[in-house]
Amino acid sequence: MEEEQELEVRSLSGESITISVSTTETIAALKLVLKHRFSPASSSSDFHLFLRGMKLGVQSQIGSHSINPGEFIALMPFTKKEKSRNVQCEGSGVALQTTQQGAPSSLAESAWRDMMEDLSYLSNTVSSEEQSGCLPNSSSDKSKDEASDKKHTKNYSRKRRRKVESKAGLAEDLISSLLLSSKNSVLDEDVCGKFLQVLESVHCLSDAETGNCMLLSKVDMQENGQPYQPSCSCLCPPWLTIMMKTFTFLNIFAGFLQVHHESVMMTFDLVNDSLDKLRELGFCASVEDLKRLPDLCPKVVYFIDQEAESKLSLDAIVINFSREKTDQVKSNVKAQKRAPASKIISSIKRRQILFQTTLEGGLRLLLCDKIDKKVVSLAELITSIKKTDLSSHGVAQGKYGSTTEAQCCENHPLSPTSMLEHLRKGIGSKGQIVHVEEINARVADFTEIPDELSENAKSSLKAMGITKLYSHQAESIRASLCGRNVVVATMTSSGKSLCYNLPVLEALSQNDLACALYLFPTKALAQDQLRALLSMTENFEHFDIGVYDGDTSQEERIWLRDNARLLITNPDMLHLSILPFHGQFQRILSNLKFVVFDEAHAYKGAFGCHTSLILRRLRRLCSHVYGSDPSFVFSTATSANPRQHAMELANLPTMELIDKDGSPAAPKLFALWNPPLCTKTVIQAGRKNNTIVTKRSSPILEVSRLLAEMVQHGLRSIAFCKTRKLCELVLSYTHEVLQDTAPHLVNSICAYRAGYIAEDRRRIESEFFSGKLRGIAATSALELGIDVGHVDVTLHLGFPGSIASLWQQAGRSGRRGKPSLAVYVAFEGPLDQYFMKFPLKLFRSRMECCHVDAQNPKILEQHLICAATEHPLSLVYDGKYFGSGLSAAVTALKNRGYLSTDPSRESAARIWSYIGQEKSPSRSISIRAMESEKYKVADGKTNEVLEEIEESRAFFQVYEGAIYMNQGKTYIVKELNLSSKIAVCQRADVKYYTQTRDYTDIDVIGGDLAYPPRVLKMQFRGTTALTNSCRVTTTWFGFRRICKRTNRVLDTVDLVLPRYSYESQAVWIRVPTSVKSAVENKGFSFRAGLHAASHAVLNVVPLYIICDSSDLAPECANPHETRYAPERILLYDQRPGGTGISMRIQPVFDDMLTSALDMLTSCYCSADAGCPNCVQTLACQEYNELLHKDAAIMIIKGVLEAEDLYSQQHPGRSGTA
Repeated sequence: MEEEQELEVRSLSGESITISVSTTETIAALKLVLKHRFSPASSSSDFHLFLRGMKLGVQSQIGSHSINPGEFIALMPFTKKEKSRNVQCEGSGVALQTTQQGAPSSLAESAWRDMMEDLSYLSNTVSSEEQSGCLPNSSSDKSKDEASDKKHTKNYSRKRRRKVESKAGLAEDLISSLLLSSKNSVLDEDVCGKFLQVLESVHCLSDAETGNCMLLSKVDMQENGQPYQPSCSCLCPPWLTIMMKTFTFLNIFAGFLQVHHESVMMTFDLVNDSLDKLRELGFCASVEDLKRLPDLCPKVVYFIDQEAESKLSLDAIVINFSREKTDQVKSNVKAQKRAPASKIISSIKRRQILFQTTLEGGLRLLLCDKIDKKVVSLAELITSIKKTDLSSHGVAQGKYGSTTEAQCCENHPLSPTSMLEHLRKGIGSKGQIVHVEEINARVADFTEIPDELSENAKSSLKAMGITKLYSHQAESIRASLCGRNVVVATMTSSGKSLCYNLPVLEALSQNDLACALYLFPTKALAQDQLRALLSMTENFEHFDIGVYDGDTSQEERIWLRDNARLLITNPDMLHLSILPFHGQFQRILSNLKFVVFDEAHAYKGAFGCHTSLILRRLRRLCSHVYGSDPSFVFSTATSANPRQHAMELANLPTMELIDKDGSPAAPKLFALWNPPLCTKTVIQAGRKNNTIVTKRSSPILEVSRLLAEMVQHGLRSIAFCKTRKLCELVLSYTHEVLQDTAPHLVNSICAYRAGYIAEDRRRIESEFFSGKLRGIAATSALELGIDVGHVDVTLHLGFPGSIASLWQQAGRSGRRGKPSLAVYVAFEGPLDQYFMKFPLKLFRSRMECCHVDAQNPKILEQHLICAATEHPLSLVYDGKYFGSGLSAAVTALKNRGYLSTDPSRESAARIWSYIGQEKSPSRSISIRAMESEKYKVADGKTNEVLEEIEESRAFFQVYEGAIYMNQGKTYIVKELNLSSKIAVCQRADVKYYTQTRDYTDIDVIGGDLAYPPRVLKMQFRGTTALTNSCRVTTTWFGFRRICKRTNRVLDTVDLVLPRYSYESQAVWIRVPTSVKSAVENKGFSFRAGLHAASHAVLNVVPLYIICDSSDLAPECANPHETRYAPERILLYDQRPGGTGISMRIQPVFDDMLTSALDMLTSCYCSADAGCPNCVQTLACQEYNELLHKDAAIMIIKGVLEAEDLYSQQHPGRSGTA
């Protein structure tokens, strides 16, 4: 008889599933089941399963693994190159590499591919591994499992290095041997032989994503429409192979000279003489091939004469065309410090990848235009590369600081689809558009208006021009009218407001006493909904509706409490004004029939945790005091777990999910726009020579030019920016562009962000809705569902922080059934560039889950104090609202003097009352961590208050000498009064902006320097990880003036400002000094490794603790700093005072380190900076700069080894404290 076993599987997004499977089934079968039943597995094309740090082999039986109660299997997605299959070409003996594109055709095929990936990986390991933990059999034991796991970890770095070398087309070991094989810079016979050995490996230009010949992947059809059947696996013409080999020679030769103390400067004669020696041994490249390299790769190879002296960076190769002898040229160049061999090898690989990327870009553009894709010439490729490369010779720098095509000056209307083609031929003609995702239209699924609705409701719909409902609207309305709790999870602009407005108005019209409560996350949404409701209620009997928020006057509040039957408010007011004074709302709470909760996805992390406990307090009062039990209606547009999230928010036992969207959707084009690479000369003060660097043009300027294009051609647009300053810069640059191309449209765009006074925001919303404004540069303040009318285009400056936010923003366009366009413009950071290179990773990724943890002890205790002031607590009756943590929290609050009870009563009958000192404890709890201290920015001429800025943000924006921007107008701050908290500024026409110089320290409280003495009672399970209070301090020490046109730093100014700090909590573990030395001896950056290790640990937190990415922050390394960095891996609570998450993490910190190492070693991405599946995180404050994956692996392994040693030396501390 087969034995069943229940297994818990958890994902990195915090989701979990419990599956009952037979112990005789294999891991492969388990993966197949997960693919079918567990959404994180379904959406991950590649994943491994780990148990206690060991990857489970796909052929092993589940029963062969000892899985103890409480243990779980971790699901780890990973990045890999697409596996290829060998297909025999007809008429030849050559095996052709083909790659399947797109999604798997079936679940079975997907699972089979995953199994083959695991098996192919295992087949490359030593045979002894088959008898250990990765492929266990009946005789395998724990010691063999551990030995195999250690062997797997040790072999990982070498395997991953080969992945990197494959991408660059170069073998690091062979290059290292070549570079160090001679004691001088002469190419002797041995060195020439090794050169030829390297050059033999260069034979085909393969696609970076598929690994196949790029020409072969593009030649897919013959003229008769039949699939093209090639006779070989590579279609690269001989001249292309020769040019690739020639560049590879030059690239490695430049590194060879650098290793042997030669200057980066080298003459053409020196290169040609070395090339002659290789030609004598059979190398086929010629002098003419060498001369064509600057045309093929102008970003890397430069020819100069002797007069144009320049000190070039390691990323460029410069050949001096002077006819002087080599030693004379060398004497004209100052000696420079030799770079480490590891750095030189890294530069060689970067140049090689840049060369291949340039060829790929040119070929893509060329093959799109050519009819006969099988015939490509060198001249055609060079012409194509010049089109795609803004740094080609002869292209002058534009007015707006980058080498760009002239801005269009025409104003004829264009559709979003036509605009994309217009951009390709205009400002996007240099290859900026790297991918276009076509999102198909969706046909509406209509249904009849439910009979359950009254004639008044039907008349109201008819007045709105609605004769039928979308299927999801009708389904939701019926469920709500039946009294069921409902969550509507459909796309943006799918008519979700009708899903709750109709049943609410129907219920209120049928019962003269019935009331409803609407909760919105922002005031703007509340006002927007009020307008919609007032227009709908004309056909119903009159009943009073009103908004009850911080802007409501005292007179209006009194009137609403006495008369309103539909009260629109927000969680903050519910927490501060309604629940503490619930007696004043007796009429409403006694007759409460509906609670409507809009934009539910906005409630996550600490804010969601607070809100969930506020809703529990509301339900408790309704039940215990007022005898009501309202139905809940949630709506959300962007969430991966809407039903679970809604149930957890209000602690509801049942919830009906409506997620089959019946609304129509027009087609949308989603373009990825990568600013082009261009060479820039960096002028170094005090030095004769300059440095040439390769960087991408400014994405801020790119977005500004795109916004100007949209506005000029009649497309209503929103440009989403991540920060307020970026918002203002985009507006300013767009004004400059329009001033030249369409001056009459300058005033048709504006900025929309937090900080503006409410009246200004309402005016902007109204003017955009009416069409007076054509474009807006906005922060996420416009991301939620405020109705601003039809939008044609959304622009996205950088990744907004989550997949859900990106789609929420993009959903703002195309709301009236018209085609729309979205353009994501990338920054130069690793995360944005990752999505530019692998667009399907962006478009095929699942939306993130929303998590709240209502059992967070710290936050639970805060709200229990509030609940006790509202109505005494009972362990018997309140457990269903506050969960299993109620008893422990009540005991803790009693011990701290907040609660008391009558000890003479039986335990079950005890009532706990509030006896604390604060009269209104709710006012001491900030559910959004909003700051009360703010700085006012005033116009010195008019005394008008332009903005109020939170204290934590103020010194980033206003200080004496700062350039402050408001609605595209530029001001200079003349005075900052710290005592009155007023910044006085005046209008100024300047051509620069300012940027603060600052740093943030996390100081652990409780010891000397960075490391407090170990407190043994704080340690768990033999770990040295500690939880301590910490102080997060930001220090401002100066600012830079930066030229708008060139982004060049004009000067730096010292600055003296008060520090801003707050106390929180941190969990951290020390990195042994020996580990730091080992990392640095490898030539890796220890700071980059620490940064990456902290990210990796942060990414696995959801496996162990329910939290949101915004709850915790890692200690991120500033790439521009050289100050001492404490040798530790540290995470801290981002909210002042802490949220208690760090303390909950400490007991499982070693487990998290093990999971982080599993995640890193199972991800085969090739870049040092990793990928979003391993060390990159959306929460990074430094935009994922300065990361090193291999260094992170060394650090985490070193810490775990130190932890093992500690456990062996302290065996008595293996239990929980």
